[in-house]
Amino acid sequence: MAASRNGDSKEQPLMSRDEIYELAGPVADHTVIAILETGASISDLEVAMVYARGEGDRVDRLGHPLSGKSAQLAEILAKDELYATNNER
Repeated sequence: MAASRNGDSKEQPLMSRDEIYELAGPVADHTVIAILETGASISDLEVAMVYARGEGDRVDRLGHPLSGKSAQLAEILAKDELYATNNER
């Protein structure tokens, strides 16, 4: 997995299907493409996964709303069969 660099917008974007699979699991190819098209970073995806798994709400524990690329990724993941199935439980 590629290392990310800290510093807001200077974080390295996700670059491959393998990176996404390692973090998010075996999501569909169209989900991988949508994620890569956002230019999101690893940390953006990690935050989005918490919400997509139903572990968060629109406001996280610190009271900060989910926004930006993380919000975009959470919406993409919520449409994927892997996460849609998990949310129905």
